[in-house]
Amino acid sequence: MKSGFLKVFAVVGIACMLSSCASSSSSGGGRRSLFSLSTREMQPPPVSKAYSHYIHGIMLVREGDLDGAIGAFKEAAEYDPTSGRIHTQLARAYLRKGKLEMAAIEAIRAVEIDPDEIGARMLLGAMYSHQERYTEAAEQFREALRVEPDNMTALNSLAEIFDRQENMYELIKTYERIVEIRPDLDWVHNKLARAYITLGRFDKAETELIRTLDLFPDLSEAIYNLGMIYELRKDYGKAIEQYERLLELEPRNLGARKKLAIMYATREEWDKAIEQYAALIERRPNMPNFRKALGLLYFRIREFEKAGDQFEEAIAKDPEDATTHYLLGAVYQEMGDLNKALEQFIQVTDIDEEALKAYLKLGLLYGEKNMPGMVVSVLEKAIELGARNEAIYLLMGTAYHQQQEIEKAVAAFEEAVENNPESKLAHFRLGVLYEEQERFDDSVEQMRRVIEIDPEHVSALNYLGYMFAEKSQNLEEAEELILRALEIEPDNGAFLDSLGWVYYRGGDYEGALEYLERAIDNIDGDDPVIREHLGDVYLEFGRQERALEQWERSLALDPSNETVIEKIEGLEMKPQEAPVTAPQTDSPTDPPTDPQADTKEDAPLDSPADSKADPKEDAPLDP
Repeated sequence: MKSGFLKVFAVVGIACMLSSCASSSSSGGGRRSLFSLSTREMQPPPVSKAYSHYIHGIMLVREGDLDGAIGAFKEAAEYDPTSGRIHTQLARAYLRKGKLEMAAIEAIRAVEIDPDEIGARMLLGAMYSHQERYTEAAEQFREALRVEPDNMTALNSLAEIFDRQENMYELIKTYERIVEIRPDLDWVHNKLARAYITLGRFDKAETELIRTLDLFPDLSEAIYNLGMIYELRKDYGKAIEQYERLLELEPRNLGARKKLAIMYATREEWDKAIEQYAALIERRPNMPNFRKALGLLYFRIREFEKAGDQFEEAIAKDPEDATTHYLLGAVYQEMGDLNKALEQFIQVTDIDEEALKAYLKLGLLYGEKNMPGMVVSVLEKAIELGARNEAIYLLMGTAYHQQQEIEKAVAAFEEAVENNPESKLAHFRLGVLYEEQERFDDSVEQMRRVIEIDPEHVSALNYLGYMFAEKSQNLEEAEELILRALEIEPDNGAFLDSLGWVYYRGGDYEGALEYLERAIDNIDGDDPVIREHLGDVYLEFGRQERALEQWERSLALDPSNETVIEKIEGLEMKPQEAPVTAPQTDSPTDPPTDPQADTKEDAPLDSPADSKADPKEDAPLDP
């Protein structure tokens, strides 16, 4: 059994529904109250005593004596048990008393006696609708329409049910019927157009709205909806025409002005968009969202100081808005003020501990400030929050590598590859780390994968070729790989050095000397590896003084290179010998850290940078 509160609530709700039906009739909607009496209902029942009690009951209802009215209707029903109309009035009296169950029983009895008893049908429909028994309610209103096909109250009630059920097809059919009956009603044209828009039937919506505006040229809602149709079609010029038309009618319409600002921004008409947002701020200076939108426009056109001013104003109005702090942090980052950027992103995480993007930004900024420990700390939090993408693991791998935690770095880059198997950068950096771990075959596999993804990836072509040269393996393939890199970057000093080293390993010392000397001429600054290689070649030609000179220059650039120290000491201890013509096949005792890398592209892994990679991968690491 329902509680008394629920009964009262239901009665109030139904009464509101019924009173809205009554009021709509005065507004020209063709609706009438469920409590009003039609001429047909005022006709007397066939039995005179029943009629007398029936009329008495109606008078008592009008006087507010519901108990007396219920008694009179019951007596009328006893004299004429075949009259559905008497039970309808009895049901209405019970409903006014708040006795929903008795009202429903009497209304059902009325339609059992007379299936065409429209008053009972409407009453049952309203009660079922209020109870959210929409299918049963719709059935009652349809039965009412069977009796009176043009009953506007029943049609509007059906439309409300279909709207609540989001049954757009039935809703459209109902509105089309209402338009057919009452084409002079502006609201129904607009509602029909909205239903068409919801279904994506923009052509029919446009036709309906244009017809509406022909009838009602100043109907603001129709103008707004027509603009929205053009917006959804991406016909932004026509959308702007409608929103401007609406603003001419209603200059204070903030919704239309905001739409207009968005349309201008979409068309990259930045000045006009800024003008509209400035007007919105003038009208609503305390609205932080307008400040935020204006700041984003300034950010888009790289007027960072103006963007920062707007974001700061927005924060002053709403200090707990994490999004605005994030945007202000991005402004400071663009302006190169990393400390202020860090401050804003930290504020974001203070406000919202699950602000994933802020943790990613913090990771990037700590990376820029060469703070690998902090990079790891904030990115571990991002991963804890569910972040799983290539960029995060690339950042993590780089930070671990800077901390010489090689195993963790490898694991991070392997995760990056798993997240994006087509990532050239992830495969490349993983290959570099595998080489550091002396996992030669694994490194070769990663470099081949990079070249498979991008056959013109010069860093991978050079790196793989140089690795083969270091091992004195696959020297013909090594030459072919490095020549491919040099076809793309013919003056790259690192690549020229790699090719010279391939020739040295193959015993072609003249070729080696030619390319190593070209490498020195084309390298930025000086390079200890190329100097060491030149010394090795000069030694093969028996030019010990030149060899010693190159090694000493190499050692001056890299004093920690034990291999060069040993070469210098060995040369000083032994007498001068004739030049050796056979190729040196053994690798140096301690291979150079990164002899083939182009120092201007050196990645954080102390490895050749991915100079031909997709820019998003080369400067990856902004998730």
